[in-house]
Amino acid sequence: MIDAKFKWQIADNDSSDTINVLTKELGISKILATLLVQRGINNVEQAKKYFKPTMDEIHDPHQLHDMDKAVERIEKAIENQEQITVYGDYDADGITSTALMYETLVSIGANVNYYVPNRFTDGYGPNAQAYQRLINDGTQLFITVDNGVSGKDVIDEVMKKGIDVIVTDHHELPAELPNAVAIVHPRYPGSDYPFPDLSGVGVAFKVAWALTDEFPVEQLDLVAIGEIADVVNVTGENHALITYGIQQLRQGMRPGLAALMKLAGINPANLTDQDIGFGIAPRLNALGRIADANDGVKLLTSLDEDESQQLAKEVDQANKERQQLVAKIMVEADKQASSVENQNKKVLLIVGKNWHQGVLGIVASRIMNKTGKPTIIVSMDKQNPSVVKGSGRSPEAFNLFKALEAHRELFTTFGGHPAACGLSFTEDNISALERALEDEAEQQGFDQTVKQVLPIAMSINPNDINLQLYNDIQRIAPFGPGNIEPLFRLNGVQIADVKTMGQDGQHLRFSIITETGKITVVAFGQGDLAPLLSSPTGETNLAVKISLNEWRGKQSIQLMLEDLQINGTVIVDERTNKLTPQLFTAHDYYIVQESKLRENIAPHVTPGHALSVEEARQTDFAGKRVTLVDCPVSEETLKEIFEADKGEPAVIRLLLYQRKSAYLAGLPSRTDFAQLYRFIYKQKQLNWSAQLQAISRYLKINIDRLNFMIQVFSEAGFVTIKSDVLSFNNLVDKTDLTQTKRYKKQLAQYKIEQQLLFNDTATVAKWLLQYLNLD
Repeated sequence: MIDAKFKWQIADNDSSDTINVLTKELGISKILATLLVQRGINNVEQAKKYFKPTMDEIHDPHQLHDMDKAVERIEKAIENQEQITVYGDYDADGITSTALMYETLVSIGANVNYYVPNRFTDGYGPNAQAYQRLINDGTQLFITVDNGVSGKDVIDEVMKKGIDVIVTDHHELPAELPNAVAIVHPRYPGSDYPFPDLSGVGVAFKVAWALTDEFPVEQLDLVAIGEIADVVNVTGENHALITYGIQQLRQGMRPGLAALMKLAGINPANLTDQDIGFGIAPRLNALGRIADANDGVKLLTSLDEDESQQLAKEVDQANKERQQLVAKIMVEADKQASSVENQNKKVLLIVGKNWHQGVLGIVASRIMNKTGKPTIIVSMDKQNPSVVKGSGRSPEAFNLFKALEAHRELFTTFGGHPAACGLSFTEDNISALERALEDEAEQQGFDQTVKQVLPIAMSINPNDINLQLYNDIQRIAPFGPGNIEPLFRLNGVQIADVKTMGQDGQHLRFSIITETGKITVVAFGQGDLAPLLSSPTGETNLAVKISLNEWRGKQSIQLMLEDLQINGTVIVDERTNKLTPQLFTAHDYYIVQESKLRENIAPHVTPGHALSVEEARQTDFAGKRVTLVDCPVSEETLKEIFEADKGEPAVIRLLLYQRKSAYLAGLPSRTDFAQLYRFIYKQKQLNWSAQLQAISRYLKINIDRLNFMIQVFSEAGFVTIKSDVLSFNNLVDKTDLTQTKRYKKQLAQYKIEQQLLFNDTATVAKWLLQYLNLD
């Protein structure tokens, strides 16, 4: 059985009366009515409002703390033509915030420029050197967007110089706040603002609204991008803002975004939150990771078609470079994560050399998702090899910030929150940090084997999946925290067309068969599942999201795989006649009959996991993965391997390497034995090694079969071999050669090879499961 990675939790859908009322009154499907009820929508009026949010849900910007102070100071700066600098951030929320604030100020006649800091030279938030350079260039008023509340030291010094700073931000508020002219923040202590979950661009939008006294509809596209990129709560006014923003994006008013969407293969007419989250936002984020995020602001604010086309290409290229960097680092990081020394660790600290700092957080997230363990990825810099820098990511069950906070003495810089961190430290602290992380995991009681919950909306029949269902689901979009995209459970699906995608086969694509045809399923980053799904054994259940695929103007339903489970033992066919180290990276039990081969394999696998048949007989493989490295010598040996099992193995993987094949050599016939007997009878004595090839050619019997026949003759007493001289013995009674031990052994090996090595995958899997009583 292949168990699900997550704990599937199907929603309680027992509000049948309410569901029936909504279905009837709104004329919608029962599935859509159920999804509404799951979101707390229990009557027709609520449903109508949810389908079409109104402006009433978006709060007055003047309710935000210090908004009036901010507007007053900005208006004064415009009136006096003071130089205003919008100081942003290098992620997608920061880039859209900067673009929105900048173009608003331009539209009302401000003398304004913008500055997006560099991730590597300036770091996050207010940077003293950057502020001073801007002051030297004439800045008289700073407006921060998507940053600032944690910049007390820098901002206070700037204010002392007579340069005003207005902070607009949404991040966690520290104990001490900057002494700025105004701090516009939805969670400011004592504030009565009714919705705390605006992102940086949401706050910037409210400032723009208050400044112009008009609802800036044309800037809602930027709001949708920044808020979705920053994974804010998609309820309350965010639900309305993002919904209106997506509508604005579909109109394609910005040349830069239109060009970028074309390169990303996004059709604006059908754009969804998923297109933003997986198409637009990553491209903007890539600029801040490996290039200049200021180009992102240029892209979003440019009105020149040619410039927009060029900038879009640069942004797209930065994303491709980011993908290449991640893929390259992932190879080595994954190897370290899978190493023997890391298998028993609860927290992973993976150290590289000259890895690009801008993508280490992405790599950490991917390793965490794959292993279920908190993961910190760091790298030594060739320019300063003694300093190690990097990023960490953690599942909900482990508070990464708390774990590291207790050991601040190990770090030169450190910051973050429970699920993520950024840090740097000296190389000589690596071992100490590894020990500290394991101790903290013990203290927090972290257990990576405890599954995280995966909420499932409901089980549906694959035959019910169609374009209408997709459109129904989109009526409750946009999705995000607070309004998660519904997942559906599909039971007992039929799998076909399993293929890997990507340069290194890291992604997966397959089909499920329905009454009306096939539906494509895509699983990003799960290419290693391909061998498990290629087998026809076991009942397969999927947890999927329903999406739309467009290709050359044609639309088709596509499923996105989140998780799967396969009941029963899975047979994985990787039969080979060449063994390589790459075949032994999985944490399997490896059954190896040949002792020398077993000795060679042992250093490459988990200690104690390279087993002889005798050791396998004493090992319970219930729920475990087992690899048969070489082909069993008989059916009985195969059964012995799984003799101790109290339950079904999860996977039986077949390599079945065989140095010499009994099946290919062939079993000798009575005629073959008679022919060889007559030949030896005539010769009386033979120099066997020297004459073997000549005899093989003369009798037209291959060498392997010929040697085997001589071994049978020797056991029967027909011949003796001494000092490589074969002599005929005519004093032996007639013997049934097929009853010799050597012939029975060869026959047993011939039969098992015939069954396991020379049949197709389906036949092998079916026979194996039946023989081991696992079907």
